[in-house]
Parts: sequence; structure tokens; C-alpha cells
Amino acid sequence: MQRDSGSPEGKASLLRRVAGLGARLLVAVLFIGLAGGGIAALHLRAESQVAAGVRPPIPVATETISMENAYRIVDRFVGRLEPARETSLGFERAGLIMEMLVEEGDRVESGQLVARLDVEPLEAERAQLVAEREERVADLQLARLTAERQQRLHQEGHASAQRYDEARLAVDSVGAAIVRIEAAIRGIDIDLDKSLLRAPFAGRIADRLLDEGRVVSAGTPLFRLLESDRPQARIGLSPDVAARLAVGENVTLESGSWSQPARLLALRPDLVSGTRTVPALFALQGVNVLPFGEVVELAVPREVAADGAWVPLSALSEGPKGLWQILTVIEEDGGALQVGREAVDILHVTGSWAYVRGTLADGMRIVVSGSNRVVPGEPVVLAAE
Repeated sequence: MQRDSGSPEGKASLLRRVAGLGARLLVAVLFIGLAGGGIAALHLRAESQVAAGVRPPIPVATETISMENAYRIVDRFVGRLEPARETSLGFERAGLIMEMLVEEGDRVESGQLVARLDVEPLEAERAQLVAEREERVADLQLARLTAERQQRLHQEGHASAQRYDEARLAVDSVGAAIVRIEAAIRGIDIDLDKSLLRAPFAGRIADRLLDEGRVVSAGTPLFRLLESDRPQARIGLSPDVAARLAVGENVTLESGSWSQPARLLALRPDLVSGTRTVPALFALQGVNVLPFGEVVELAVPREVAADGAWVPLSALSEGPKGLWQILTVIEEDGGALQVGREAVDILHVTGSWAYVRGTLADGMRIVVSGSNRVVPGEPVVLAAE
């Protein structure tokens, strides 16, 4: 039995057919969209892979090297400042210290009094000797008068030759006693002078070792005196450098930012066993502002014959088998630039530079920075361009 489309049953059937057709159309559209998006993604991926294969040349910083047949190095030798003269001051005789006249750090002049001993016993002994001398002088006068009388009596026959000889020789005996006493007085005067301690040369007091009230024996040190006007530097040199220097030659000594001209005073003929160096003495020229004991350096340049070139340390990299290498920039026939590699051997390093030898040529352009970004054979361009 056929349903009428105008009936309610016919209308519902028509709506169901329309809804099913719409759903099939929507699924078809979604499928077509997904397929098109996948194809587009494949095209983009392929294009990106193609673009990655044509990487543009990398800019590199370069420098042109210059070949040399020798390089200069500076040998540095270390030493210390010291005074030209240094001594320990002490009395030549024993006694009680009565006065210490200077302190540590004080400047003294040559002959200046720095300490003195108790001299009261010496002064008493000297006064006794002076009195004995006066007594002997009186005895000498009496002996001379007696000798003159005995001489006249002997000439007149009233005195024997024995009496005359005794009177005459008594004069000589008393005279000898006076000489002995005067010598003892001079000895006391010497001891009195030695009871005064004086500086043997101008300088500064480095140490004060004793104080007043101490009884000291002869030679006991009281002060340590340094001659400050003639500073010297004692430096150990290698035998070959010492052989190249001549006494009287002018050099420059350094200590940090301080530098001072100096003159070679002497070279010792022996070697220091511990360091195998030749001790050398240098006299500083001018005013010294450094304390004694300060470390100073002597820089002695010398040339070493070797073919090579100076390159920045940044241009060096470790190559295969533990060798050093330098990347270079090579120009091809068409004018394009690419990276090359040269093996080198480091001969000397100073600061940020190294003197190397190897398969290098004068005028060669080397990569000085960014060598980790390129490999041999890779196209590059100069950073300056």
C-alpha cells in the first residue's frame, strides 16, 4: 500500500532520508579536508628539508699571518733587595748598659752615638793612675837632683862610682815607671771610648735587641744596622745569561708596577748548589722606595731561531691524535671560500699569543674565532665582508 507524501508518515520518511544524506556529505567533506592538510604538511616538510640542504655560508673572523725566522722570549730571574752593608752593633768590652739612644727605624749618621756603658769604675781607676803618675813625676825630679849631686861628689872624689851609678840609674827606673803608668792611662782612655757605641756608617736601625740595665759581655749585639743609602739586589742568574752580562752593564729591575734602573756590580765565580745559578749583585740607581727583602725581577730578552708565525690562542684547537690544528680560509677557483686545516706545533706561548710552526705559509688567512662553528670543507665568508 503506497503512502501519500502529504501524510504525516510520508513527511517523516522524507526528513530521515534528507538527514542521512547530509551526514554522508559532512563526512565526505571532512575526509577531503584531512587529506588536503596531510598533503600540504608533506609539501612543507619536503620544502624545509630542501632548504636545510642549502645552508648559507657562515661568516668567520680571520687574520693574515706573517712568517718569521725567530721569536723573542723573555727570561725572568728573581732576587731580593738587600743593603750594601749590614752589621750587628755591640760593645768591644763588657759592662753595664747605661743608655740606649736610638730606637728601631731611626736613621743614624756615621759616628753617631747610639749607646753607652757605665764608666764609673774606669774613671776611678784612671784617677788612681793619674795620681800615681804625679807621684812618680815627683820621684823623678828627686832622682835627677840626687844623681846630679852624686855626680859632683864623684868628680870631687867624695863619692864612689857605685853610689853615682845607683843615683843615675834610679832616674831611668822612675822614668820607666812613669811611662808604664801613662800607658795604663791610655788603656783606660781607650776603654772609656769603647764604652760609647757609635754607628760605623749611615743607615737605619733595623732591630733593637737589648735595653738599659743589662750587663753584657764583649761582642753582644745591641742593634742591627742596615745601610739604607746604597740598596742592592742579589739575583741568581743562569750560567748562560751570566756569561752574556758584563760588570758595569745597565739593566732594569721590576717589582709589580715598580721599575728601577740598576748597574751590575759583580758576578760571583761559583754556582749555588741548590739552584745551579750564578749570584749577581746589582746596585740600584736613584731613590729606592721598596723595603729590604722585597722580591725583584730581572727580565733578559733573547731570540730563538725557528721558522714559524705568531697566532692568537683562540685560533688553536685540538686536532686528531692529540695534535694542534689551525683552521684556514682557502679560496677556490671560482672565488668561493671554504675552510681548510693545517697541523701546527706550539713553540712558545706569551699572554694571548702563541708562536707555532707547521704547514703554514706567509700570507695565509686563518680563522681566529668561532672555529667550533665550522668544519674543514665548509663554505664560509669573511666576517668583515
